[in-house]
Amino acid sequence: MLDLARNNCNALQNSEGSAMTAKPGRPPRAAKDIKRMRDKIAEQAMQIFQQDGFDALSIRRLAREVGCSPMTIYAHFDGKPEILRHLWGAVLGQVFAKIAEQLQGVEAPELRLRLAAQCFVAHWLEHPDQFRMVFMSSGVVRSDVASFMSGAATIGHFQTFMDLVAQTSVPKGEVKIRTEALIMGMIGVALSCNTIRDYPWGDPAEITDIMVAGVLRA
Repeated sequence: MLDLARNNCNALQNSEGSAMTAKPGRPPRAAKDIKRMRDKIAEQAMQIFQQDGFDALSIRRLAREVGCSPMTIYAHFDGKPEILRHLWGAVLGQVFAKIAEQLQGVEAPELRLRLAAQCFVAHWLEHPDQFRMVFMSSGVVRSDVASFMSGAATIGHFQTFMDLVAQTSVPKGEVKIRTEALIMGMIGVALSCNTIRDYPWGDPAEITDIMVAGVLRA
């Protein structure tokens, strides 16, 4: 009986000690709540960028306009570079979603490539602010760009053009170099039209068609 009482007493003391030392934890947030907050932060960051540029974006200002504390921002993003990479990814996702929609029901490989190229260029001409953010952001270090460009999602987006070129009559050994030439050319068209507006450029769609024809040449 004494042993039993002693054991019960020890067990009670241990449980009380554990209760005293245990720290009540905040219940984990649902993934959908985290995503909702990240989307809200990113949306506000995009508005600041469009209004005043990336240099005007600060964590304090972003927190104020979102209606939360700076620590809440840091709980969802490591800082400005990650926010920018998130915005880059969101914009590219929109672009390539448009391309996928444009290609639905189209079977001819050459036409698919032409439509994809036209859609890619047209998006940046319709949204010059997004073009500046993705391709012309100031205050960005090379490592931020490298981290984004080497990401699986980014590679997957631009692989779309590699796959489209590969489905045409382009020789297998030239698919990569011709795809890269096309991508560089499309970005160049958008850059010229968005930044050198005073020059009377030809029709961007026609210029894009000429580039696609060059990629497809025998």
